[in-house]
Amino acid sequence: MRSILDFKDAPAREQVKVPALRFGLEPALVAAFVMQESAGDPYAWRPEAKWRYYWDVKQNRPFRKLYPGEINSEVAPEDFPSLGGSGTQEWAAQAASWGLMQVMGAVARERGFRGPYLTALCDPPEGLSWGCQTLAYLLNRFGGGGISAYNAGSPCLGSKYEKSVLAWRDKLRPLFVST
Repeated sequence: MRSILDFKDAPAREQVKVPALRFGLEPALVAAFVMQESAGDPYAWRPEAKWRYYWDVKQNRPFRKLYPGEINSEVAPEDFPSLGGSGTQEWAAQAASWGLMQVMGAVARERGFRGPYLTALCDPPEGLSWGCQTLAYLLNRFGGGGISAYNAGSPCLGSKYEKSVLAWRDKLRPLFVST
């Protein structure tokens, strides 16, 4: 049975609070990202059809430049490495977002996730940890623009996405103040 996070419940707030505080983030902001990205569903998954950034898990660096025939391919190049399963599984998984905070597979790999399968990001503690780490990095790098960079890859102050996340944060903040 699916367990959708409901921040009216203390256990859901605690599940977000632990990784948020570990990475110096406001728990209500992390909860806002959860609601914006997955509506609280830890099994949320979304393929990103136009994703073109891949991480080489063996060399721990960006994967080489793609050749024209590889750009729109659903099959990984023969030299695309994997930590578990086939290169094509890893290729598809890196081009998808996973879990409560919808962490992109390639971004999780770049940030240091070394589990054999990116589906582990659907485990709430795992996905929240990687999502918080990524968000903290972006906020440190771009300041307030890190909110939009989480979604777009680069800052876009005042974007519709940023406004929506901040509206969620403002709505959820009272639930976290009381705990």
